[in-house]
Amino acid sequence: MKILSFLFIAVVGAVAFGQDYKWKYANTLSTQYRYAEALPVWEEISQKALTDGIRLTPSLRKTVEAACQSENYAKAVRWSQVLVSKGQTEPRDWLVFMNALQYMNASFRLTGVLDSALIKHPYDPSLLQKKQNLTKVFQNLAIQSDHVVRLYKDGSEGEEFGAFPYNNGVLFVTNEFNNHAINRNYPRTGQYYTDIATYDSLEAIKTKTFKFYEKPFWLEFIFKNRWKALKSTKGHDGPIAFDPSYTYMFITSNFEQKDVEGKMKYARLKQRFFGVRSNGFDELEFPFNSIDYSTGHATMDADGNVYFISNRPGSMIKSIVFDTLSKKMDTIYSADIWKTKYTDGEWSDPVNLGDKVNTSEDELFPFISSKGILYFSSYGWNGIGGLDIFMSELDGVAPEPMGSPLNSSADDFSYYVDEVTGKGYFSSNRNAFKDQMYAFNKPVFSANLTAQLVDCKGKALINQTVVIKDLRNGKVETRKTDRKGQVGPIEMLKKHTYAIRFAGDKGFTPDSTTFLAKDTGAFAVTLKTYFRDNFSKLSITNENGEPMNGAMVTVFRERTAPMSFQTDAKATYTWKNEKGPQIDSIVANFINYNDGVLLPKKWIANNCIDTIFYTIKMVPKPKEEFIFLDLILYDFDKYDLRPESLLELDKLIKYMQLHPDLKVELSSHTDCRGSSEYNEKLSQNRARSCIDYIISQGINPESIIAMGYGESLLKNDCPCEKEIKSNCSDEEHQVNRRTELKLLTPDNKPLDNQRLED
Repeated sequence: MKILSFLFIAVVGAVAFGQDYKWKYANTLSTQYRYAEALPVWEEISQKALTDGIRLTPSLRKTVEAACQSENYAKAVRWSQVLVSKGQTEPRDWLVFMNALQYMNASFRLTGVLDSALIKHPYDPSLLQKKQNLTKVFQNLAIQSDHVVRLYKDGSEGEEFGAFPYNNGVLFVTNEFNNHAINRNYPRTGQYYTDIATYDSLEAIKTKTFKFYEKPFWLEFIFKNRWKALKSTKGHDGPIAFDPSYTYMFITSNFEQKDVEGKMKYARLKQRFFGVRSNGFDELEFPFNSIDYSTGHATMDADGNVYFISNRPGSMIKSIVFDTLSKKMDTIYSADIWKTKYTDGEWSDPVNLGDKVNTSEDELFPFISSKGILYFSSYGWNGIGGLDIFMSELDGVAPEPMGSPLNSSADDFSYYVDEVTGKGYFSSNRNAFKDQMYAFNKPVFSANLTAQLVDCKGKALINQTVVIKDLRNGKVETRKTDRKGQVGPIEMLKKHTYAIRFAGDKGFTPDSTTFLAKDTGAFAVTLKTYFRDNFSKLSITNENGEPMNGAMVTVFRERTAPMSFQTDAKATYTWKNEKGPQIDSIVANFINYNDGVLLPKKWIANNCIDTIFYTIKMVPKPKEEFIFLDLILYDFDKYDLRPESLLELDKLIKYMQLHPDLKVELSSHTDCRGSSEYNEKLSQNRARSCIDYIISQGINPESIIAMGYGESLLKNDCPCEKEIKSNCSDEEHQVNRRTELKLLTPDNKPLDNQRLED
């Protein structure tokens, strides 16, 4: 029994030792990023843990990690399914599970898996955020692009990606070669490290026409065309990119940090930067590299703006973890897109593009096109699986997914496009998770807009300022109209709305319109402006059409006190319709004439009439209603009213009773006989006698004033100066002994701010 017990203990101990050894071995492989080698070991450990329950959850989690990192997503789904059903899960386990499902084109399962995750972790913010964004994921799945896609290059044993035009073909990244060392493998995937290669598809097709080269050996020889213009490194090389003028070159490589055995321990990315010359390349400094974080994937536009990726501090925070070695909390940053500028050998400080481009997931493979559009790939932005390709116009608007067939459930990345031709390349591992290069054609969006400015009569307005604003990115362009009143053509961006505006000036009203650029073609819009100062002009005439000097005009306006004035010799009144209150009516008064009334048309904005002409034609009263002031006569050297004078004053009293708002001046005059001082006093008394009578009949004393002018305003040539002998008859002198009546403008009335000077 003792022997049997010893043997049993020895066997159990040996099994336990074996399991512990496998765990340490698998963990070492994962720590060294040798996930392709680690995966089968972890699977064996997990299978055993399902039986004995030892380290079940950690084993399953390590297995899922190795499957994802080695891009074996079918196994990642399988083992995630086991983990969430058997183990003690964390929210991250469910997120990894859903990510693997998307890679396997099983997005239809996301809703159910997410609901199960929320049952386990109902308050986890990452899962709640996933729930909130799930609708957007399904919306992105339905997006279709107008790209026509084809496989660009086939027949390679390795993986290839990152095509960039060079000479008559492309430069690209491949792991088909085994430079520098035998069995030089990238431990994460078990494949070779990447190098730069060149390929000319036209030359390859031409070569195939010769039967001699149709043998597999020769085809293999042709396609294995390493790019030997630049020596490769011992780590990864690529992707590669040039600025638009091919003056500068960017290659992403690794820092070659090694452990004591001389093998690659880990290698952060670094960005290599070169000046291009006719017979080679000069490596220049890229000052933002650091062994502490990765930097690479640079792209440059024609203005020297460089966009690159880096997980340097200042990037979006992916997670905060506890570092068991340093015993401190460690911040894990996502790979973000940063911007700098290279001018005359100097670099500006890098700037993070912010949360309208970057997410807490990784953004990779940026490319800036000739139109200033940034294309990049991202694990964020609610993609449909793996890396998806997005576009941003860097205008503060969230990036747009490029849609199918560019995006798939797998990784889609390294987008390049010639905006002029619509031709380009991208890479994807949609076919058995093997990176391959694809070519595409897309319709070139070319839309331009011409705007014409005319007045309301259709006349082109020359040398006027028109402002065009892109409402999406806020860019503003100001142009002057030509001899046809036009500006343009203005090149428009797809799906952008443009506001075209004429601000107006002293003579014309403003006008604006908007235009959405959704189709290719040439388009035109018209801005129509109206006279800013729309005038009205009133003439007061008698029955013969002659101007009536001295007519009283009262203007009634909305919410404003009436305003009165007397006409001058022109007998006109001109006002601006656009300023001040609307005029309701105008009344004209003149002694011995019926009141004239005008009801102006209500002024309407955008009326194309420059000046509206009105006329009030005064109509004389019947003869029996005439006030014959000439009949108000006086005896020589007297101021008593005659009986016939009272009849005329009664007519005046009736007129004033009907027009209580009017003010009247009643003036009296004498002939020239007698002294001027005496005559002035006599005329004042005569006027006063009229006024006293009028007031005695109930007329407001403030409505009428008496003025005596003496002999100062003779109506005929009857002078009485001592040095001049007058030959006038008594009848001629009688003409000067008269009473006159005129209407007066009321005092203390508001000024008319609408009236214009004639």
